[in-house]
Amino acid sequence: MRGIHTTASIAVAGVASAALLAVSAVPAFAVSATPKSCAQTNGRVTSIAIDGARTFIAGNFTSVTDPNGVSRPRARLAAIDTDTCAVLSWNASANAEVEALRVDGGTLYAGGTFTTINGVTRNRLAALSTSDASLLSFNPNMNRTVRALTSTGNTLFAGGDFTAVGATTRKKLAAFSLSSGDLDTGWKPAASGNVTTLTVSPNGDRVYVGGNFTSLAGSSQATYLGAVRSSDGTLDRAFLPGTPWPVISVAADSRGVYVGGGGSGGHLGIWELDGSLRRIYQTDGGVQAVVIDGDSLYGGGHFTNYCIGDTGSGSPFLCTKNLPRRKIFEIDLTTGDFTNWSPTLNSAHGVFALAIEPDTHDLWAGGDFTKVGTKTVGHLAVFP
Repeated sequence: MRGIHTTASIAVAGVASAALLAVSAVPAFAVSATPKSCAQTNGRVTSIAIDGARTFIAGNFTSVTDPNGVSRPRARLAAIDTDTCAVLSWNASANAEVEALRVDGGTLYAGGTFTTINGVTRNRLAALSTSDASLLSFNPNMNRTVRALTSTGNTLFAGGDFTAVGATTRKKLAAFSLSSGDLDTGWKPAASGNVTTLTVSPNGDRVYVGGNFTSLAGSSQATYLGAVRSSDGTLDRAFLPGTPWPVISVAADSRGVYVGGGGSGGHLGIWELDGSLRRIYQTDGGVQAVVIDGDSLYGGGHFTNYCIGDTGSGSPFLCTKNLPRRKIFEIDLTTGDFTNWSPTLNSAHGVFALAIEPDTHDLWAGGDFTKVGTKTVGHLAVFP
């Protein structure tokens, strides 16, 4: 679990503690628990960006194998045919791990620990053509790791460990013009610790920021999670959830904000748009990825169980009563219940990335795992 420290677990206000979470019989979408045949990598997949007929993946791999068994050199970046899962000819290379991807228009933005892309200096943030993998002129020169990317309108937002963009101070957050590539001189909220995840609200007015910080944009009320305005970077005080554990992943829609994190064991939390708490689910390992598809909320991470009754203790953290969920789960947002969809993924660290193909509702998962049930896979699984 990257950059997460342990904090005490909390009681959940407004939830009847005696009530046990039921397992509903039907998932919100009928997603198979068996992955289809797809390209496989020889190392961790940390980010997935679906762009119509092409799906871009990133991580720490050096080769990708076609479903037909042909291995192709791919240095931490690759493109997969979204339908057939074949490896495409698009071929960019990074000299170190790529942790974040964002597609906007015909451009793929990549963030990570790398210092070169396609053999050319690009410190930790770069832009590539989605059509031919050529390196674009965008060159912000981040001084430390970029861990999260999102965009809205004409703006790209970046979060991570960095403290400078070129010669300009930026504390863990920065914004850039998508048209010119220039650093936004007015957008400069500061986080007191590393930023691990970003997402934009559906109407584009908020950027939700999650990570290991204890203050955001000058406010100690925005602990681990907060929202800043996409227009000027000021804190949106209408959303101050007071999240009690470090945040690893966040997703949002018009109904709420969905937050995966660490703490004692791990947690998945759902907050209303006004910052009030709807529900926290306790797991025995960090929830490292979240994604929404209609009434389905998927979580992935390095947990092996959901803690029924949201109780547990110890180090390593053990559930008082457990429902087995091996690195991935689904919650029906209509009922708030875990569904009976329950693939079994191996590996200690599990799932790092989740993405939904919007037309087919296929669920893409990337991480450290090499098996789903008894089926051998290489760090990438597509559940149709």
